[in-house]
Parts: sequence; structure tokens; C-alpha cells
Amino acid sequence: MRVDPDRPAGQTGAVRAQAGRPFVWSGGRPALDLCNTRLGERECLAEPADLARWVIEAGLLQEQVAVTAEELAAARALRDGLREGLLGGDAPRLAALAEGWLDGAPGRLCVEPATLEARFTPGARTASCALVAAVLDALELARDWAGRVRECAAPPCAVVYLDTSRNRSRRWCSMERCGARAKSTAYYQRHRGE
Repeated sequence: MRVDPDRPAGQTGAVRAQAGRPFVWSGGRPALDLCNTRLGERECLAEPADLARWVIEAGLLQEQVAVTAEELAAARALRDGLREGLLGGDAPRLAALAEGWLDGAPGRLCVEPATLEARFTPGARTASCALVAAVLDALELARDWAGRVRECAAPPCAVVYLDTSRNRSRRWCSMERCGARAKSTAYYQRHRGE
């Protein structure tokens, strides 16, 4: 999946903060990065300016765009639908979301002859066009990584991540953030009576 112009990948497992709410980045996966803009009660896309900032920090656009309240509401609905579809393995729902989003985004969907990957050329510089990258990424995750999109098992973390472990046993969004804390808590629980 490619979106023109070429964009840099996000930082793996990183939390980058500029002015406003910090975002969680899941290793250059736009669908997962979008899903992680709401973590439990924490809404990172509270205002249109947050979405405008997110598409730039995600590398989906290179310059600032104006975002309306309607576009923000649509992006949140897309995010929530992608999250539920990816976590639930609901391919038909993801396909319906993708068709609806692609129908409303001005631009052209093409196929790279050498790789057979979908490439979207936007017809305008808008947040809805930028979010096509997340839509196409969600389809790729559902097709190529079915059942491997998970939510972190460490309470209260709700980060969505891709389990790429061989035996499909990864439980935490990152070992540095949640895995180490869970392991130290378990160790403490086992040894507190000694």
C-alpha cells in the first residue's frame, strides 16, 4: 500500500508530543496509529486541529490542511469502525468501511504493476484523502495479518498493536512500556509474602 507523495514511516512504539495531546505510534502502520488516537476515555482527536496535526505527524501529509468539524466526526467514526473491525477480525465490515471512505475521498486508486499493491493518488490535499492510507492499511492487515491485531493486555493501556511473534503470543503493546511493568508487578505479587 502506498500513498502519494511518499511518506516517512512512523516511529515504532513511540509517543511523540508536540503542542496538544501526544499520539501513540505503532511502527508505521497508519491504521493502527489512527486506532490509537482514542485509548479508553483518552480522546486525542478532540478538535479539528488535532486531526490536522495527526496527519502531518503520521507522515500522511507534508503541509497543514484545514479540517472541519464534520471531517473530524467522520475521521473518528472511521477510526472506531477500523478498531472494532480489526480487533474483531470482521473483514466484511472493514470492506464496507473502505468502500464508503474511498467513495468520498477525491482521488484515484491505482495498482502498481510490479508489486500489485494499491496506490492512492489524492485529488485534493485533505484529511479525508490522507486517511485513505489508514483505510488501505486496515485492508492489508485484515488480509495478510488476520487475527494478529490485538489490544494491549496491561490495564489500563488500550493500545492496538500488530502481533508479529512466531507463536502469536505477544500480550503487550511494547515490552519497554507495558511488558516490563506487568512482569515486575507479577514478580512482586509472587514474592510479597516472602
